[in-house]
Amino acid sequence: MPKVDSSVLSRKDKIVSDLENIIDPKNVLSHSDELRPYETDGLTAYKQTPMLVVLPETTQEVSKILSYCNKKKIKVVPRGAGTGLAGSALPLADCVLLGLGK
Repeated sequence: MPKVDSSVLSRKDKIVSDLENIIDPKNVLSHSDELRPYETDGLTAYKQTPMLVVLPETTQEVSKILSYCNKKKIKVVPRGAGTGLAGSALPLADCVLLGLGK
């Protein structure tokens, strides 16, 4: 696993606020109870809670989120339905998990 960037984690509240200005705030998940379902995919042997989850509804929102994260040097992990058994949707502690289910 890549090393956790503590400078990103320390900016979590600002990142959440910024992303809530990009997409509907109801589609930005940041509380531990909201994040728990996203800490693993179908391969439950490995778990990692993401810093936060965004659930964009359009390709334009995806583009804006990726642009923001690129500018701010925030890791992004894309996730489909999370039913895979390969661990490919395993998030990072300092990432924005980009839920593509919508």
